[in-house]
Amino acid sequence: MEFKKLFKFLKYLLAYHPEEFGLIPDYNGFFKIKEIFQVLIFTKKFKKVKINTLIQIFSYYYKDFFEFLEDSKLVKAKNPMHSPLTQANLDTLLKFNTLWTFVKPKIWWKISLEGWWRPVNKKIVLFADKELAENWAKVKGGILIQAFPHKFPEWINFFKFGDEIFLAEELPFEALKGPAIDQKFLRKYGPKEALPKREEPIIPFMESFAEHSEEFEEEEVAYRKLTKGKKKKKPWKEFQKRKEKEKWD
Repeated sequence: MEFKKLFKFLKYLLAYHPEEFGLIPDYNGFFKIKEIFQVLIFTKKFKKVKINTLIQIFSYYYKDFFEFLEDSKLVKAKNPMHSPLTQANLDTLLKFNTLWTFVKPKIWWKISLEGWWRPVNKKIVLFADKELAENWAKVKGGILIQAFPHKFPEWINFFKFGDEIFLAEELPFEALKGPAIDQKFLRKYGPKEALPKREEPIIPFMESFAEHSEEFEEEEVAYRKLTKGKKKKKPWKEFQKRKEKEKWD
């Protein structure tokens, strides 16, 4: 029965309302299995389900309903009912005063330095729903960021999925608001600088030997002058010998 419940949820998710969970298809309509698994995590549905179970559902048990790409771990419903990903203009985004997104802390620091957010081979996802953005920030290990459409340049390409999810190819730092990049932030997420190694000065062998050999010679001469190469006589033995001599004389 649990297996059938999971199938019904996945069918609803992929075929009807992926945007309800912040799940976004690629241009061919496919979804990443890893992200489907992450939806199960933050919705707290089917906690014991593993990724291998999802693969079995898509590739074997319910393969008549899903199209599964084994090599790239992508899947989509064979008869999708949701709206496709389409291009959008800035006016559509301006209906919202604030949009929400997320980013890894180290990337946020990098964006502040460069002044632009230009992700490689992917788009910036913007949510109208703050809670949805928070859920994805948690599962992705990111921090929540505000984005202000009235500060977006008009020449940036935007895309739309559903009514409240948008994608941007790039955004300026001035149009974003996130955690302050202060000393506390840098200590936690900034680059870790290795302490410089202390280098000992290299002393040439002959020079070192010449300096210390003079000290050795001075110490040896001083010892010879003190003892003159003879053992020091003990006074009590001298006195005993003198008494013995007087006794026999």
